[in-house]
Parts: sequence; C-alpha cells; structure tokens
Amino acid sequence: MRMAVGMDLHSKMTTMYAVYADGYDVPSRHQKFLNDFNREFCEFPSTPKWFKKMADYVSKHECHVLVENSTKTHDVYWMLTNLGILVTVAQAQDLYRITKSVKKTDKHDCRELAAYMRRRLNGEDEFSVCYMPTPEWMTRREVCRGLSHEKDYLADTKRRIRAFLLLRGITLKREYSDITCDRALKELSQIDDPYLMMQIRFAQDCRKRVDFFERVVLNMFHDLEMYQLINSIPGFGVLSSAYFTSLIIDIDRFPDSKKFTSSFGVVPKIRSSSDSNPNCSTTHRGDDLARYLLMFCVLGHVKHQKDSVVTRMYRRLVERGKPKREAMVAVGRKLLTVVYSVLKNRRPYVSDPETLLLSHEDEESEREDFGLKDVSEEKLID
Repeated sequence: MRMAVGMDLHSKMTTMYAVYADGYDVPSRHQKFLNDFNREFCEFPSTPKWFKKMADYVSKHECHVLVENSTKTHDVYWMLTNLGILVTVAQAQDLYRITKSVKKTDKHDCRELAAYMRRRLNGEDEFSVCYMPTPEWMTRREVCRGLSHEKDYLADTKRRIRAFLLLRGITLKREYSDITCDRALKELSQIDDPYLMMQIRFAQDCRKRVDFFERVVLNMFHDLEMYQLINSIPGFGVLSSAYFTSLIIDIDRFPDSKKFTSSFGVVPKIRSSSDSNPNCSTTHRGDDLARYLLMFCVLGHVKHQKDSVVTRMYRRLVERGKPKREAMVAVGRKLLTVVYSVLKNRRPYVSDPETLLLSHEDEESEREDFGLKDVSEEKLID
C-alpha cells in the first residue's frame, strides 16, 4: 500500500496522520491498517525510539511523509531517511491551507499535510520542496552563520565606539578606517572612561573570535572547488564564498539560472489580473543571511570591477533615477547569474588578483559603514 502521512513536528511531541494515497476507494484491509496507525501514532514523544517504532510499523508499505521545515526537521529528516522512510520537507509559506486556516491545531495540520502529500503523489504541485543538506554540510553552514554573527557584533561595537567619541567630542590623533585596529585601541585605552574601556574589551574579544571562526571556515572550505570558483568573483570574500557554497552544495540541482536566483528570493512576486500588473516586492524565499551577504558582494563588486556587466547594470539603473538600494537588489540577482555561470562552466572569474584581494578585504568595513539588514525588503527592479 502507498500511504501519505502528515507529520507535525515539535521538539517534545510529534503528531502524525496517514491517508490512502492511491485514490479515495480504500480497501477494507488497508483502511484497518490506517486506522490502527492513526491511533498508535496520533501523538508520541519526539525521540529516536518512537521514530524507529513508527518506521518498523510501516516497513511493509510505501510510506511518504510530509513535514514543514523547521529547526527540528533536519535531524528527524535524516533519522527517518536512514530508517527507509521517504520524507518530503515543504516550505511552510506554501502551505496556505495551514497558514491561512482559522483552525490551528496539530491534528488539523497533520490532516492537511497528509492531503497535500496525497495530491502531490497524484501529480499536483502545490508547494516547493526544501533541499536537506547532510549533517556535514549543515555543520559547515552553521559555522558560517557563527562567523557572520561575530562580524555583525564587531561592526556594532565599532559604531558604538565612534558614536561615543562623537558624543564626548573626543578627537583621536588620526582618522582610523578601522577603529578596532591595534593602534586605535592603544590610543583609545589612554582615555580614562569606564564605558570606553568596556567597548575596547568587547572589540578585542570579538576580534579574537572572528579570527578563530575565519580559520575554521578556511580549513573547512579551502579545498572545495565550488568555494574557490565563487571566491574568484570580485566582491565575494571568505564568509560569503563559504556560505553560498554551503547553500548551493550541488549546482546541478538547479536546471537554469532562473531557478537558481529564485531560490535566493531575489526575484519579484507575480501578481497580475486583467490589465493590472503592479510592481511587486521580492519573494524573500530562501535564506535571509544569503541575501544580506549578497548586498555586501554587490558593493565590493561594483567598487572594484569597473567594467563588468554587473557594474554597468548598476550604473544604468542609478542613472535612470532608481534608488541605490533598489538598484543593488536588482544587481544582486544579476550577480547571482554570474555565480551560476562560473559554477556551471567550472571556470574561475577572470580578474586582476590585486583587485580581487582588495575586494575581499573590504567586506568588514562595508559591514560597519552601510546598514543593509533591511535591504531585502526593497522592491526588485526588473
């Protein structure tokens, strides 16, 4: 028997519901099995023991499980996959029967998930499927996120130090491009102020953590061909190259550049009716941090690659009067097509090595000087 199972997963308890997937006329023996399954696994602890028990229970049947993407999903996905269960992970925002429902209970969600899975098995395509990386790739991704968090904290510390100096009217002997460099911190430490001493300590500790994370990232990624190819594009530094590598993993799973760029959420929504076709914001699908880092990559690329197709597009949009942030989002999509081309053809981006090095070094200063955290909210210019 082929069965579709909806699973509502939480850290402590899991709820499941199964339906017959090969039509609506269910043979009596299959209906009895489904009823027994739904009674046994209506609600159970989210532990390996119970998932193993569930897998053994359906071992003689073709079981397709649908679950929403969440923090707990990755661990359970690989646990069930290794037990021989076919698991599909859906983008929660696509499941409108659940997200827009006025009735929000675990049992109701499971029934809807089972119905989604049954329709999918019968040819209906109602939602996007999440790609589940292996535990090794997930570890690499989380290390990159840790490095990004530390870089953001260091940039915030720099802004707090500069704001305090401006507030107190303190002028240093010289203008430092990096207020947390060794010479700047040495001069700042001569100012007798408890708040400034605290910020100096924060900066010193954070710099050590950033250096440590960067060494770990380089150790994890420097031998990977995909990382080397992305890192050859001006604007992409250690963090952005590594994080995009951990998200893409296999470029061949994207059939074309449109699918590739849409996976990062930098394409416009489509809302057209009759003669109405308004400009829409970007879909915001995929990874938020990837879109955040992409804007830094755009800044570095436009600054150091004066005659690339990406830079020419940015200038053209700005000259047409488009706000710079809107232009950056549009150019970000163009830069992703460059990434796709480089990876598909397996050829490094042709660039001057010195320019490439400078663009890599600019990422931290751009993070301090340019507030980009809300840039993905801007409308995309086609």
